[in-house]
Amino acid sequence: MQPSIPGSLTNPLLEKVLAIAGAVVCLIVTISLWWSISNQQSMWPLPGLYFMEMVAVSLVSAVVFVHGGSRSRLIPWGAIGILFAFSIIGAFSVGFFYIPVAIIFGAAASLSDVRSRQPIDAHLGVCMLAGIAQAALMLAAIRLLY
Repeated sequence: MQPSIPGSLTNPLLEKVLAIAGAVVCLIVTISLWWSISNQQSMWPLPGLYFMEMVAVSLVSAVVFVHGGSRSRLIPWGAIGILFAFSIIGAFSVGFFYIPVAIIFGAAASLSDVRSRQPIDAHLGVCMLAGIAQAALMLAAIRLLY
């Protein structure tokens, strides 16, 4: 059994609190944006599907942090990639509002990796692949629907 790293920044409770905070911030941002944008344009299919995806990704990631084991730690890294890709592709509209959510989940996932001595480089690879897949999905949806 590997000893854990001492210190308050490597506490699993902090990781769980950050993950829940990330999901709550994502939900608040999404509801605020939905109300603001729905007054000006139609929400379906886009951006409504994107907003629902961001909330779903953040909620799944938070649930994995709270209830998941060490084998499910790739899911939050995928969520981070998806959130960052959405933030970058959607930078000209609402994407920047989701950067804090991605940073919060990134902090929680990084702390978890440091605490449990996981290979952060492999997890960053998952993050990159998920981000590329999200960017491709967004560009394809925009091209097909508009």
